[in-house]
Amino acid sequence: MKSSLRAASALAATIALGMSTAACPGDAAHPGTFSTNWLDDQGKSIAAVQARLKAAPAGPNADVAVAVAGEKNDKLIGIRLGADLHTPPWTFQHALDARPIIAGGLVIGSGAGEIFALDASTGKRLWARPSGGVALLGAGDDGTITAVTLSRGTGSTILVVGRDGSVKRQIETDKQLGDPAVVGGVILVPWANQYVSAIDAATGDELGRVTLRDKVSRADRIGGAVYFGEVAYIRFDDKIRMASQGGASRIGIPSRELPGTPRLFVPGTEKQPAVANARDRDRLFARPSSPDGALGIDSSRFYASYFRLVLGFEASRGQLGWVHTHATDVIGGDAVQGGVLLCDEDGKLVVLDARTGQVSGDASFGEPIKSCVVHADTYKALPAPGGAPPLAKQIEEAVSSREASLATAQRLLLRELGTLEDESATKTLVDIASDSRAAPVLVTDARAAIATRRNGAQYMLAALGKHYDFLRDVLASPPVGPIADALAAMKDAKGAPLLASHLLDPADNDDDIRRAAAALATLATKDELPTLRHFFTMYRATAESDEVGLALASAGEAILRLDPKDGRVLIDHAAKDGTTVSIARTRLEALLTASPDKPADKPTEKASEPKK
Repeated sequence: MKSSLRAASALAATIALGMSTAACPGDAAHPGTFSTNWLDDQGKSIAAVQARLKAAPAGPNADVAVAVAGEKNDKLIGIRLGADLHTPPWTFQHALDARPIIAGGLVIGSGAGEIFALDASTGKRLWARPSGGVALLGAGDDGTITAVTLSRGTGSTILVVGRDGSVKRQIETDKQLGDPAVVGGVILVPWANQYVSAIDAATGDELGRVTLRDKVSRADRIGGAVYFGEVAYIRFDDKIRMASQGGASRIGIPSRELPGTPRLFVPGTEKQPAVANARDRDRLFARPSSPDGALGIDSSRFYASYFRLVLGFEASRGQLGWVHTHATDVIGGDAVQGGVLLCDEDGKLVVLDARTGQVSGDASFGEPIKSCVVHADTYKALPAPGGAPPLAKQIEEAVSSREASLATAQRLLLRELGTLEDESATKTLVDIASDSRAAPVLVTDARAAIATRRNGAQYMLAALGKHYDFLRDVLASPPVGPIADALAAMKDAKGAPLLASHLLDPADNDDDIRRAAAALATLATKDELPTLRHFFTMYRATAESDEVGLALASAGEAILRLDPKDGRVLIDHAAKDGTTVSIARTRLEALLTASPDKPADKPTEKASEPKK
């Protein structure tokens, strides 16, 4: 508490103000600024504000990407976004204690005890004010004034700064304020995670307020409109009066499984560090479609980044559309019209086409960067030239990387791959499950997906044709069990001889043997009968696991089906012989009971070496 009071005192002492405003209670009909003594007026006051601001000048546009760089995190680099991304970037040297904020045509930064504003197009410093060392949270600008929100312990401060750098007003409150927007001299500021108040910048009075049914901590100007939100976009239009009844213009993205725990917005009450962290490598990006008319998501796409992977999803149902595998970690970016613009830690900037995920533009900050912020009001991504590889191929590239940090996303992509009808998806799954260098968790997931496949049999048969062979650099057995399940479900008897060859392969695990034998119970032909009898007589008394015991029972079922006369003699003898492993003997007895024919004479078993 003492430290926050010192910070507040320092701020008050270092900013020369002509006037200051503090929140005061007021009455329910005319509450003081940020007062909780307020009754929902059913949208009356905010509707009046919206009508007043409808004709307000749009204010300056910002189409810029700004990065933090330098060994001491003391350098800002800006790239103007336009038809040609290769115009020389601007630079500005200044100590930084927070990530910069793009507001209107300005870049707002803080560090070395001051808050400063740069022209977003040129990087030229416009003004600087002492900060008192408090944390920069957000900023809005309408071309005439700038409103900056600062964290002050458990409370907040709004500074209203003119174009000449003079402070026009300072508003103190014990409430936590979010990131504001400014339109026509009115500050639209979210607070307490549910309200947006409209503050007259000239007087500090609260002109109107709205209660939202979403968590809200940000107000942003995007493409000519103002949006409130944190988990969705709520447009500040003539429907805002119905917000407390859930009738505002609102658009979000569908709930679906995503890698990590990405956020669409960073909360406006959260100071962003100058250097990107793990949360910046795990992000969601989306853009509202239009300032007018029905509200949707631009290009019907939202995007998720996860370290080096970027995923594009269909906006209404959340279906995976494409996967982009990047060279290095993505640490920032934003959705733009027609695509998504991303910055990587090497200082590269790329634009991905919304439809295909292919690169449609690129630029460079000229050096490695520590973090990146992007804002695009009018910038449009160009369509990428040419087409894109099949989605299965894109997923294959993404899951082929052996970086441990990507495992969460790769597991999700493998599940997506398993749902594709493309036969090449089967090949990718088989290749991963057969790769001795693949992460064990990915091998497990690939095996599970293979078992559910109902196409791509040619890739499964090709895999079964291989056996572990160190001398021939085959360092892993194929996924025999999952392939057996899939071939049995497809009733593909071409796999029978290959499955039979794996019954006697000592490199195959017991689960694969069990599943191969189960498939052979229905797929085997008389050509496989000698191998089945060999397996049965070799292991019926020596099986060391329940899996092999169950495989014996399945082999017995196949033998009985293929050779009803002599096969029954063999099975009947095994079912009565006390040396037969118990789990197999029980199953064989049940099999004979279900097919009650009298046995012939006792068979002769050939001695064989057991499976080692």
